[in-house]
Amino acid sequence: MNDYLSSPKARELVPVAVVGQFSWGMTILFVLASVCWVLLPYTGYLVSALVFLMAIVLAGTRWNRGPVLAMGVVSALVWNFIFIPPQFTLHIEKPQDIIMFAMFFVVALSMGHLITRLREREAALEQHHREREQLVEAKHRAELLAESERLHRTLLDSVSHELKTPIAIIRTALDGLGQGNAFAAEIETANRRLQRIVENFLEMTRVESEALKPRPDWCEISDVLHAATTPLQKELSKYPLRLSGTDDLPLMMLDSRLLAQVLGNVLHNATLYAPAGTEIEIHTALTNGTLELRVRDHGPGLPIGTEDHVFDKFYRAPDSPAGGTGLGLAIARGLMRAMKGDIEAHNHPEGGAEFVLRVERVFQLVPSDSPSSPTSETS
Repeated sequence: MNDYLSSPKARELVPVAVVGQFSWGMTILFVLASVCWVLLPYTGYLVSALVFLMAIVLAGTRWNRGPVLAMGVVSALVWNFIFIPPQFTLHIEKPQDIIMFAMFFVVALSMGHLITRLREREAALEQHHREREQLVEAKHRAELLAESERLHRTLLDSVSHELKTPIAIIRTALDGLGQGNAFAAEIETANRRLQRIVENFLEMTRVESEALKPRPDWCEISDVLHAATTPLQKELSKYPLRLSGTDDLPLMMLDSRLLAQVLGNVLHNATLYAPAGTEIEIHTALTNGTLELRVRDHGPGLPIGTEDHVFDKFYRAPDSPAGGTGLGLAIARGLMRAMKGDIEAHNHPEGGAEFVLRVERVFQLVPSDSPSSPTSETS
């Protein structure tokens, strides 16, 4: 029994503050009963009843319901036993004394119920006030974060635009130097890397500002592949490119520029990690209106657990080659989602990393000699 009373569960059921209220209540009643007993010859026994009721009312304004009810019961019994004639018995003769005796319970119950409702209302108001403060604080943090992001994008966009001009001047100067200069080749490589970084920053700014709007038009998948691989001729020259599934695809309504940029970013990522001389495979398919492009390399694959993190902004896998920004795949996902599609990555069962690009609800052009005759249809 003692172990139970000292247990945390027992202390939780009977808070220390409530135990203190019971103790104070009994002490106050003892003091009042003593004073009223001394003054009884001068005041009469009804005055002691009013004193006890006043004590119950005052206690009800501050204490919990249990101690107040206990004060009401003990006050009634003490008043009946000590003060009501015949004294030192529980017998009550006069009807007015019976009514006064019942008033102790009525007042105690009423005060307990009233105080409980007031405290519940105070608790609800306090909870509402806390929630409102949290909402205001969260809104303030969101506004600060939005403003910080806006300034960040503005700065990034300004710096990137300022860098485009000197990069173009360097490229023009390199063209003037010709191909035979060994230093020019080094400068061209560095300039290409710098240009890619600047383009990534600009593209990321456009993706995050949600100002990017796809402009679909009729195109062939071969046009997308050509636009994606042409800027990467130097990087892809060390990797045999194997294409499959491209011959039977019809004309499709797509934003070929955005899709080519996504594919270019994925191919560039493959050239960073796959050993030179290994194949990079691109497989395309159009099934039930969903265009799917699978890009597989034969590199070490993705580190376990990073399949989704590779699309995080500025994410760089361990042992990544120097010089990257970690934005290429983040941009690829942003562009795919702008086209109402998505991109995912995983390790191929036979080795290497595989990226899957999907665009749903693609309009396709049906040949006129097709059994289903319309010139175009929605898939």
